[in-house]
Order: sequence, then C-alpha cells, then structure tokens
Amino acid sequence: MTSRADSGSRVRRTGAAAQVAGSQIGLALSNYLVLAIAARHLDTAGFAAVSSYYLLINTVGRGLFAAVELEATRAVADAVARSHDTAPAVRAARRDTLRLLVVALVLAAAAGPLLGHALGGTGVAIGLLAAGAVTMAASYLLRGPLAGRRRYGLYAATFWIEAAVGLAAAAAFVVADVQGTGAWIAILALAPLVSPLVLSRPASRVPATTGAEASADATAVPPPARGGVFWSAALLLAGQGVWNLAAVFVTSRLTDAPAVAAGFVTVAVILRAPVLLFPAVQAILLPSFTAMLGDGDRSGVRTIVRRLGAALAVGGVVWLVLAVFVVPWAARLLFAATVIPPAWVLVVLALSTVVGAAAQIGQTRLVAERRPAAVAGAWIAGLVVLVVVAFLASPPVPAAAVGQLAAAVAVLALLAVAARRPPDPGAAP
Repeated sequence: MTSRADSGSRVRRTGAAAQVAGSQIGLALSNYLVLAIAARHLDTAGFAAVSSYYLLINTVGRGLFAAVELEATRAVADAVARSHDTAPAVRAARRDTLRLLVVALVLAAAAGPLLGHALGGTGVAIGLLAAGAVTMAASYLLRGPLAGRRRYGLYAATFWIEAAVGLAAAAAFVVADVQGTGAWIAILALAPLVSPLVLSRPASRVPATTGAEASADATAVPPPARGGVFWSAALLLAGQGVWNLAAVFVTSRLTDAPAVAAGFVTVAVILRAPVLLFPAVQAILLPSFTAMLGDGDRSGVRTIVRRLGAALAVGGVVWLVLAVFVVPWAARLLFAATVIPPAWVLVVLALSTVVGAAAQIGQTRLVAERRPAAVAGAWIAGLVVLVVVAFLASPPVPAAAVGQLAAAVAVLALLAVAARRPPDPGAAP
C-alpha cells in the first residue's frame, strides 16, 4: 500500500513538473515568436527597440518579482504543511511586492534614457517600462500562492494565457499593419496583466491544501535565509542584468546604425536561450544538494558538480560550433537580420552562456547552503563589470560581447571563492 502511495506521489510530482516547465517554455517561445514577427514587420530600428525593451523588462520585472513568487511559494507551502492560515503569507507577499515595485519604478526611470532615442522620447520609454513592471508584479504575486498551494493547473495557466495573448496581439497587429514601435512594445508590457485579471477570482476560490493532505507528500519548509526575499531579488535582478543588458547598451549606443544594433540584438537574444533553462537546472539540483549537505555529504555534492562540469564541457563545445555555423543562419531566417556580427563576437557571446551555466551550478550549491548574500554579491559584481565594459568601452559591439563574458567569468570566480569558505553554521540547512 505504501509503495502504491509513493508511486502515485511521484507520478503527481512528475506531472506537475512537466506541466509547469512546459508552460514556462511555452511563454519563452511565444516571446521569441513575437520578436520574430516584429522583426519582419518593423524596420531595423523598431525591432532593435522592441527587443531591447524585452530584455530590459525581463531584467527589471522578472528579475525582481520572481523573488516574491519564490518566497510566497515557500511561505504558503509552509503554512499549508502546518495547517496554518495562508493569509499572513499572502499579505507579506503583497507588502514585498509593493516595496520591490518602488525599486522597479526607480530602475525604470533610470533605464528610460537607454530606449529614449529609439522610442521618440525618454518619457515614453519610462512609461512603458513602468507599465511592464506593474503588470509583471501582478502576475508574479498571483503565481506564488498558487504554487505554494500546489495548484499547478492554474499556475501553468498564467503562463499559457500570457503566451497566447502576446501571440494573438502580434498576429492582429500584422493583419492591421500596425507600424508603431510603442504599440508593439505594449504587447510585452500588457500581456502579463491578463492572467491576474482572468484568474484572480478562481485563484481566490481555491482552498488551501489541508494539513492531512500536506502531510502525505510534503514537509514543512524551513524559514528563509537571513535577508529573505530582498537578497533573492538582488540576485535575480543582477543575474538578469548580466544576460540582458549588453544588447540594450548596443542599441542605445548605435542609434545611428540600427541595422548593426539589430544584428547584435538578434544574435544576443538567440545565444541567451540557454539562460532560460537555468532556473530549471537549479530547481532540479537544489533538492538533491540540500539533502546531501543536510546529511553532511559534501563529497557527494562535489562528485555531482564534477560530472556536471564534464557534461558542460562537451555541451559547451557543441554550443560554440552552433554559434558560428547555425546562429547566423537562424538570425537571417527567423529575424530577418541583415548585419551579423563577426564570428568571434558570436563565440564570445556563446562562451559567456557556457561560463554562466557553470556559475549556475556553483550558485545552486551556495543556495542549498542558504548563503544568498554570497551569490547575490557575485552577480552584482558581475553586473558592475558588464556595465563598465559594455557601456564605456569602444567600439560598442565588441565591448558588449567582451563585457558579458567578463561578467560571467567574474561571477564564476567569485562563486568559486565563496564555495571554498565554510558556511556560517547559523545558515546551514
């Protein structure tokens, strides 16, 4: 009987994981399709602006509010497992969201000048970035409690709705021959708001899992590491910045050469694709690392890290080959790019994602040790390196590529140094 129950629990977990991962991949693909459609419908300057907005709003919006989702998931799941009321956890998520929204609006104001020339005014750019921050805040605030209550159908639906709305709007714009860059950016800015509008009432009617149900397949979640959601927000924001801002800097600096900027943005967007899998890698590795470190099995963690490193070395070589021989073809075919950066720039961008994947493995180990401050510090330092090199060095395209690689290397090195230091006993799992 126990075996059947365990088997059923494993099947449910596998199905939920596939459902959630599939919806997130679906949203990522839909965003890429919207960009591809925009590339074929707008001029090069317009496409560069839309793509840069996509990268900026992923940095400011998803970078900050994904941290609220993670903490709300943890807190709600803990309340459910203990048969406690989930309302305090939801209220805390709302307070964290409002605080981080203020940060997001400040960052939107600071980032507005990067898109001001492309959008016909800094005020327009700031307004669109602020709108995107608000809609993403709403969507992530909805998702956290749903995940904490294990309502994965509704959780996945939030991603599918956003994906469908974006594609439907892009198709309608093509039919109506909408040429305004601001209108196309509005697709990315407003699509996240539809899920909260559609699902907020069904989500509020969903009861929390009872204590009896929770005890069958869940354990109480430990309290957050010191710094809580804000260290997570700093980590995610800086990490998103490392992978997204290089192309934005190129667009801002090459307003007089939109075809060159659009070409770089195109290959940068394609070559950042593995970054979309980084959260899934952490989600898969984190439970195993946490359990091993909790049992004091550090040698087991080191063994897994070495094996993953060997696999990454092989996969990295393949990715570099694809960067040189396949990415230019894909950029021309899918995004109508007319100017492709030199092959060495593609190699540098591809290599940065390989180094970033290695950093993600090290990051997961430190997160398992509940040392978010060390991880956040590494990514913040990497972001500083990127900004200094990509925004100040010349010429813009090589500077952006080298800046992104230098940032990834800096993050990996700092995480390696942190991993050699013994964790604080008070933060151990």
